[in-house]
Amino acid sequence: MQTVIALTDNNKIFSELFYYSTLYGYRFAITGSAEEALALFAQYRPAMLVADCSDKEQHFLKFARQLSPGLAVIAICDGGADEDVVVEAYKNGADSVLRLPCGSREFYYRLTNLIRLLNLGTGQDKVQVITLGGLKIYPQNNQVMLGGEFIPLTGTEFKLLLLFVQRINRLVTLDELHRLMYETEELQYTSRALSVHISKLRHKLKLADIPELELKNIHGKGYRLIYTGSSRNGENYE
Repeated sequence: MQTVIALTDNNKIFSELFYYSTLYGYRFAITGSAEEALALFAQYRPAMLVADCSDKEQHFLKFARQLSPGLAVIAICDGGADEDVVVEAYKNGADSVLRLPCGSREFYYRLTNLIRLLNLGTGQDKVQVITLGGLKIYPQNNQVMLGGEFIPLTGTEFKLLLLFVQRINRLVTLDELHRLMYETEELQYTSRALSVHISKLRHKLKLADIPELELKNIHGKGYRLIYTGSSRNGENYE
């Protein structure tokens, strides 16, 4: 059964989601706690997040988008919400906005089609995982785990990591990295911006504490992710 994590502390929306969770094979893990949402996210690696966008600051929606920039996010609101709420939800990164209550079939097909359109699968297929020592990378849903703990990367950081992994033990040139930055950054890249992203990536992945992994700067040429473990760039299926 596919698990979808939903973030809301609105009792009415909570009860409606609970009703929908009994239909069509979707199971909703509903919480109003960011800490619990993070734990559920690490446990289930969902293909989609559902977030209440009713409050003025849209805290739940912003948090859901921050959890994993590459995943599908549906913003939900009460049927009486005005247009400004919906517009703001899209500005804050929602892939789709749904007013509740709605028909159960509409809700199901909204979720299913959004997952399909984003090529994220429905949870029925095997999940690809690239294992480098204690580091596990899930390319299909833009997630990284380190020692069983979810590591929140930005979209740019994840794409940088995936490029390094795909070219493991080989040089990734500055030109290649700059092209990637052009694809992922809203503003024009700078060499300083690239250095900052890579520094943050090193820090988040605690590379200094993983002896078999080293992200090495080849001065004036680019970077090389060096892996000396036994299962180099292994791709397993769970």
